[in-house]
Amino acid sequence: MSAMKKRKYNDDYIKYGSASIQKNDVDQPQCVICYEHGALKEEPKEFFAAKCDNLKRMKLDTAGSFAQTSEKVLEASYELSLLISRTKKSHIIGETLVKPCLLKAADSVLGSESKQKLSLIPLSDNTVKRRIDDMAEDIQNQLVTAVKQ
Repeated sequence: MSAMKKRKYNDDYIKYGSASIQKNDVDQPQCVICYEHGALKEEPKEFFAAKCDNLKRMKLDTAGSFAQTSEKVLEASYELSLLISRTKKSHIIGETLVKPCLLKAADSVLGSESKQKLSLIPLSDNTVKRRIDDMAEDIQNQLVTAVKQ
């Protein structure tokens, strides 16, 4: 059995929608669209370069694949959780009113692709509670640091 020849990643592969990621200290190709393999050969290089930039801002999950939650989705979850906390209503309002309203408006005004993106924002009552707790802890840490200075 002959040794398997490994191909080195070339930055030109971005025109095929492929980026290089590190998994267990080994460079591996990964699609910037589906996070698995290339399938959109007809798209221009700039399309994939923008997707690659987004991909590099994401974090790896335990399986070594990119998690689907982007930084912007996470930021939106925190922002909406803050707004929900200010209403002093039950946290369940995030998934029973806020998210359905967002999805309906996005579908009507921006289309199904935007609706799909917004559907990734986690707004369950437990998530909203966790976000509020995180923000409260952060404010407390900032206050303690300011007082110590």
